[in-house]
Amino acid sequence: MADVTPQLVDECRSLADRWAPVLRGLASTERLLIVLWLAGTASTVRDLEKVTGLRQSMVSYHLRALRDAGLVTSTAVGRTNEYRLADPELDELARLLGNFCPPRQDSPPT
Repeated sequence: MADVTPQLVDECRSLADRWAPVLRGLASTERLLIVLWLAGTASTVRDLEKVTGLRQSMVSYHLRALRDAGLVTSTAVGRTNEYRLADPELDELARLLGNFCPPRQDSPPT
């Protein structure tokens, strides 16, 4: 077992404190879908309605939760807003999550 030093514990606690809001923000199928969709691009609420199948009010609700978690930003473009991931590192995280797709529990092994 590794030496458990106060410094190591503090570093782990700091990482957990930084990641907890991000993971809470992603803890919804719809929000995770939005984040995966926004990787490397920007979309309007109307675009995200088509992607998610949700009504405008629910897309806006999830975008607000993602904004509150610091995951999404918006930019006014004409009479609408375009949403994108707040940090290029989040684009990479979304790509990594997209590449990691565990098999479904009800699917037979291939």
